Amino acid sequence: MKLLITLGILAALLTALGVIGLVVLGQANTRAERLVELQRRTAAYSDLRLATTAQLYSLARAVALPQVLTIDAAARQVTSTGYSLDRLRFVDPEETDLVSHVGGVEADFAAATRRTLELVSAGRIAEAQTAQTTDVTPLGDRLALLTDELVNRAEAEVAQSVGDTRDAYVRSQVVVVAFGGVSLMLALVLGLAIALSIIGPLRGIGARVRRIAEGDFTGQLRVENRDELGTLAANVDRMGEQLGVLYEQQGMRAADEERLRLARDLHDLLGHSLSLITIKSQLARRLLAPDDSPAAVEVADIERVARQSLQDVRHAVDGYRQPSFAAALVGAQAALDAAGIHSTIEQAVGTLPTGVDTALAWAVSEGVTNVIRHSRAAACSIRLTRDGGEARLEITDNGPQSGTNTPGNGLRGLRERAAARGGRVDAGPLPQGGFRVQVSVPL
Repeated sequence: MKLLITLGILAALLTALGVIGLVVLGQANTRAERLVELQRRTAAYSDLRLATTAQLYSLARAVALPQVLTIDAAARQVTSTGYSLDRLRFVDPEETDLVSHVGGVEADFAAATRRTLELVSAGRIAEAQTAQTTDVTPLGDRLALLTDELVNRAEAEVAQSVGDTRDAYVRSQVVVVAFGGVSLMLALVLGLAIALSIIGPLRGIGARVRRIAEGDFTGQLRVENRDELGTLAANVDRMGEQLGVLYEQQGMRAADEERLRLARDLHDLLGHSLSLITIKSQLARRLLAPDDSPAAVEVADIERVARQSLQDVRHAVDGYRQPSFAAALVGAQAALDAAGIHSTIEQAVGTLPTGVDTALAWAVSEGVTNVIRHSRAAACSIRLTRDGGEARLEITDNGPQSGTNTPGNGLRGLRERAAARGGRVDAGPLPQGGFRVQVSVPL
């Protein structure tokens, strides 16, 4: 989850950086278009100024050389100046008042030029010169001043636009670099935080797994993360607990097997020898007469001691052969599996005192035997829990109701064993079907 959040933040930062870049590019494009427009306007102003100068020059030449060619050239220049004014109107829609004023002066200038050319064409050169001096030249100078004003304005605006573009470029650089730097620092901080939040729990989990591999099943992991790492730590703790229970049960089984081996060896060796001594003593006593002789008395003592020793050995063997709860669970599960009954076993108590362990082992054996023989169940659950200061064993099956609640010898024996340990046994059918045996023994 944290990785997804971090990736989302980084994606948002990259998107914001891209948006800023697009905004900067859009502003730069707008300024570039404005600069091109100003350059076109400047070119149109300059073209009108050159056309005005050329018109004055062609008129002066026509007056000085009153020929058809010079007069036609001057007339064409008047038309060309009109074209320049039309281009100016097209490329400069902003300076409406000033362009209109220039247009009016240019119209007067063109009309005065045409009248002067008509005088030249009529051979009235003196009048043409006078008109040139008094009408055309002042209008041309005035038009030149107006076009100069337009050119100066355009050039000043171009210079201002270039300066603004340079300043905007510097500001854009600062904004992009600053945002990129902040984004990089934030990404590094987020990456470091996530790395620390992952590395620490992973190291703890690795150390816990190493301790489990070495046989240490104690302790719990403390992982603050509530995501996948927290789930993994909880699973590792649960695995350690289950392995601890398994190893404990394995050790108990090994101890049970060792006790059984010792009991078997003790019974086979001493039992046979003591039985032989007893039989030989009986035979020797019968061969001795009378029975009250000192030898017969001694032989009778030997027989008595041999019988007592044999009985002691048998009691000791029976003590070694006391069942354990772990072994009883293994046997119960095997028996249920052989009977085709699904078994569920839950043991969350740990090591039990010897007497309690033995009592619960007998309870498991007797309870599972009843399930197999009488319940006709398809599933059986065995659950051992700790409730305050007592261990509670619950054996439940899902068999059909038998129609009788009379306890058998097995349950009576189970109640007697539990009572001997200060415990109790509750057994009976369940409302939803099945049968339950619950054994509670103080710890």
